[in-house]
Amino acid sequence: MSTFREKARGRTKQMVGQMIGDEKLVEEGREQEREAEQQAKSADAESAGAKSADDRSSDTKSADDRSGRASRH
Repeated sequence: MSTFREKARGRTKQMVGQMIGDEKLVEEGREQEREAEQQAKSADAESAGAKSADDRSSDTKSADDRSGRASRH
């Protein structure tokens, strides 16, 4: 399920819990929202790591291409 949807569910639990005076439901909502935020952060970190690896790979290829061209001439 998407992190946006999980965050929305957590926020909804918090609001309903506040309206009916159920502190346990409020805390469940907070925890659900925190977990969704952590999932979003780890997904962002993973995609940033993959992009960084791709960038390093393309930089290496570019350097190899330049050195290969220079030695051929």
